[in-house]
Amino acid sequence: MSGAHRFRGVVFDLDGTLVDSMPIVLDGLAAAVEPYRPRPARDEVMAALGGPSDACVRRLLGSRKHLAAALAAYLGFLVQHEDRIRPFRGARRLLADLSAASVRLGIWTGRERDSALVHLRALALDRYFDALVCGDDLPSHKPDPAGLCRIIRRWRRKPAEVLFVGDSDQDLAGGAAAGASVVTIQHGRRMPPGLLRHALAVADTPAAAYAWVRKLVLVGDTS
Repeated sequence: MSGAHRFRGVVFDLDGTLVDSMPIVLDGLAAAVEPYRPRPARDEVMAALGGPSDACVRRLLGSRKHLAAALAAYLGFLVQHEDRIRPFRGARRLLADLSAASVRLGIWTGRERDSALVHLRALALDRYFDALVCGDDLPSHKPDPAGLCRIIRRWRRKPAEVLFVGDSDQDLAGGAAAGASVVTIQHGRRMPPGLLRHALAVADTPAAAYAWVRKLVLVGDTS
């Protein structure tokens, strides 16, 4: 199928995809659960991402025991370091160019809505998006595709007309389950091969992912 005009909407994950918050998220989660289990390695924390904060903490703990204390520690860590969060280089320019080309833009994030809105507004990114689904909007979470499907329905698009960009295992699995094409960011790690087969494009960095989005959406090339 020709890529020309194929993608009429792009949905982005937020943390680790548009904003450089991943070091804070990973450090915060690891530190929050460390009193209750051996400190998890970076790849284990990455694999636990998806959904609201309590879901990520629960996955790392392996049960609900100590969940309240670990969650409070994690959220406190985020507040302490939130002023360090910035958009990745090239993110703002990409969003502006997609918007100028009349491409619909949305966000599907595991971050809670209040927190997501605070960051989008503080970074002046909120103006670009007409659809936002957050971790506390639905009873299910990534990799369940319900959040992405909600955006696709709102836009009255077919899943094949929407590109999803994310950086976690749950992002890739959820995007594929929704029937969307996925550009996935590995951040220097290697995702499970069984998941990678669902990706239309694999990028090591956000900048490389943005180049793929330009090629696929603005240029219309899927070769």
